[in-house]
Amino acid sequence: MSDAKDSDKPSSIHTPATAAAAEKKSPWLHAYHNTVAGIKAFTNCIQLADVYGDGDYKLLVADMDRRLKMYKGSSLMSEQAILGVPVGLAVFYSEMNRPRTPSIAVASGPSIYIYRNMRPYYKFSLPVIDVDVEEEKLWAGISKCEVDIPAANHQLNLLRSQGIRLTQRSRGFLAIDDIDQQAEYVSRFLDEPLVEQTTIVCMTTINKNMEEKDAISCLVVGTEACQIYILDQQGTSVVSKTSIPSVPVDMVINGLYDVEYRVIVSCRNGSVYTVKNGELLRSVIELESPACALLQMDKSILVACMDRKIISYHLKGKKNWSMTMPQDIVAMEAMNLRRTKHTKGILIALRKGEILLYQEKIRVHSFNVDGTLSAMLFGQFGREEASLVLVHKTGALTLKILQRNADLEASATAAGPPPEQDIPLNVPKKTKLYVEQTQRERDHATEMHRHFQRDLCKLRLTTVRSYVKVIRDGQGPVSYATGASIRLNAKVQGVGPRFKIQLQLQNSGTKFAAEVPLALHYDHSLYRVDTSLLYVPLLLPGIQYAYTIDVESLAGAADSIYIFVCGKDSCVPLVSAVVNMPLAEPIQA
Repeated sequence: MSDAKDSDKPSSIHTPATAAAAEKKSPWLHAYHNTVAGIKAFTNCIQLADVYGDGDYKLLVADMDRRLKMYKGSSLMSEQAILGVPVGLAVFYSEMNRPRTPSIAVASGPSIYIYRNMRPYYKFSLPVIDVDVEEEKLWAGISKCEVDIPAANHQLNLLRSQGIRLTQRSRGFLAIDDIDQQAEYVSRFLDEPLVEQTTIVCMTTINKNMEEKDAISCLVVGTEACQIYILDQQGTSVVSKTSIPSVPVDMVINGLYDVEYRVIVSCRNGSVYTVKNGELLRSVIELESPACALLQMDKSILVACMDRKIISYHLKGKKNWSMTMPQDIVAMEAMNLRRTKHTKGILIALRKGEILLYQEKIRVHSFNVDGTLSAMLFGQFGREEASLVLVHKTGALTLKILQRNADLEASATAAGPPPEQDIPLNVPKKTKLYVEQTQRERDHATEMHRHFQRDLCKLRLTTVRSYVKVIRDGQGPVSYATGASIRLNAKVQGVGPRFKIQLQLQNSGTKFAAEVPLALHYDHSLYRVDTSLLYVPLLLPGIQYAYTIDVESLAGAADSIYIFVCGKDSCVPLVSAVVNMPLAEPIQA
C-alpha cells in the first residue's frame, strides 16, 4: 500500500508544495500492510510480548475464530486452538527466572486459558456464584417431584420480582411459555446440582511490587456478575474479590498490588467506579454517554464516550478537560515513549479511518488509513520500540513506525490558532452616525442598561401571563389537569357537502384516563352533526385512538367547528382543536 494516503491534512491552502512539505513532516514510517491477514479481533484481544525472552517482540492475537495467533513481522509464525470465543488477552510474568518468558492468558466464558511458549499450560475457572437458598430449595423440590411445573413457575417469578438474581437455569425455564416444553427442560437437569457460572467480560494485569516492564504481575478479571477478581501471580487462585454496582466494560490499573493500587472500572450503566486496595470508593464518575474506551496516564484517566467526547478526570474524580471529536471513536491507545526524553500522547482512531495524535488537548498529527479499524495497539514490535499496530475491520494488518528523530514536542508547540486568524477582517470605516451613537452609549450606559432590563422583565412577564391564560382556557395542545397528558389532532376530509372529521386522541402521560367527554361546538344553521357529544371510555398511555364524525353542510358557507376534550370534574376543557371547514354546495332537494 502506498504512503500517499497517510499524509497530513494542511490547515492552509492545499498546493503541491504544501502537500509535499506535510508529507516530509509526517512522524510515521509505513512498514507494511497485509491485506490477507484475516484477523478478527478487537483491541482487548491483541498484545505485544517478548514471548521467548530474546528481546524480539511478537504480535499476539486472540482471534474470534478461536485461534491464538503469533505474528513475527507480517507473517504468521505460530497458532494454537482456543476452547471458546475469546473476550480478552493479557500477558503477565509469574516467575523471576532468566530468560524472562511471560505467560499468555486468554479469557473465554468462565475460564482463563494460560499458555507458556505458545503451548497450553494451565486452565483456571472462576469460582461459582452463590445461589439463593430459596431458589436452591425449589430446584431440589423439582428434582424430587415435590413441586410441579406451574408452582415452580409461580415461585420463580415471585423470587425475580423480589429482586433476587436468578441462575441461568431458572432464567431459561422462565423464558419458555409452553408447559410441556418446560417439563422437558426440567428433565434435563434432574440429576445435576444447581450451579451458576459467571462469564468474564474484561481482563488486564497489575504489577505486584515493581514498576518494571517485566516485573511479577497478577491477572485482574471483571465478570458479568459485577465482580472484580484479582488472581495470584501464578493465575491459579483468587486473592481478592470486590463487588461493583454494574457490569464492567473496561479496566485500567494504577499502582502496585503489594503497596497501593486503584482499579478504575467503566461500566455498562454509564458510570466509572474506583476500587482502592480491594474496597469500592464512594466517588463515582457519572458519564453523559456510555464509555467506549478507557485509558490511564500519570494521575489522570481518559474516557472516550459514544457521543464523540473524550473527557479527562483526575484519579479522585475531578474533571480536568474535555474535547469533542468530529467522528465516532472506535479505539483509543496511550503512547508512552522513553527515548532522550519521555514523550506521552493519545492515539485516537475515528470511524472513517482517521487516526489522531494528541498531547493532552493539543493535536500533534493526523493521518488516514483505508476503512474502519477494529483494533489499535502501540508498543514494541520486533526490535522497534515505537510501533503502531492497526487491525482493519476487513481483517487487514498494518504496521507503522514512529521515526526516531520525530520531534513531537515541536509539533505540539507549533499547534495553535489557525492561520485564518491572522487575516485582517474587512471592517467598514466609521461613519459620523456610528461615532455619535457610540458616544451616546458611553455617556448613558447605566440608564440604557436599566431600560433594557426593565423591558426584558416586562416581556418575560407578558409571556408567562399568556402561557397561563392558554393553559386555563384549555387551548394548549397538552394538558396535565387529570394526571394524563392528552393530545388531540383533528383534520377534515371530503369536498362537500358531506365531510368527515378525523379525530386522533393519544394519552402521552403515565396514567390512564376513563370516561373522557368529547364535545363539538358549531353553528347549527350551517352544519348538521349526528353526534355532537361522545364519551371515550378509556385512554391508555401510549395508544392512539381514532374517531370519525360525519358533518353535513347546509348552507355552503365556510365556518369553524370547535372540538373540546373535557374533564369529568372540571368545567374548563383539557384540550381543544379548531377545524376550519371548506366551502361546499348545499344538497339540492
